[in-house]
Amino acid sequence: MIPRRPMLGLLAAVALGAVGPACKREPRCAHCGMKLDPASAWTTELTGPAAGAVEKYDTPRCALTAWRKGEHAATSVRVVEYYDRALRDGADVAFVVGSDVLGPMGPDAVPVARDRAALFVKEHGGRRLELKDVTAQVLEDPK
Repeated sequence: MIPRRPMLGLLAAVALGAVGPACKREPRCAHCGMKLDPASAWTTELTGPAAGAVEKYDTPRCALTAWRKGEHAATSVRVVEYYDRALRDGADVAFVVGSDVLGPMGPDAVPVARDRAALFVKEHGGRRLELKDVTAQVLEDPK
């Protein structure tokens, strides 16, 4: 039998350990729930019609799927460009689908500067699309 005082200390330690991590609210992808990595080169944002309404996603594929399936009424998309890693408006880049470049969740719509898209396709395969052409069907079956 464990003496009473050490048992209370053990119970308190277990309770604090179990409650501590559960209280920590880590940012998650608004579509799939994957933990967001602030340093990821795949992070994507959808801005909604309300001022300051920004949802963060772990990949362009998650963000564009949420948008195209009507889960988010986005007015703009911001993606990290593949080569320079700068955050850009989705309307200002090309998206390459079906390439050999995989995102954190597998095949993705890779945002590439328009002037580098042909080089990217030559090196990695896939096909180049404009934002308006990246539909829910394309995201489900990029081939």
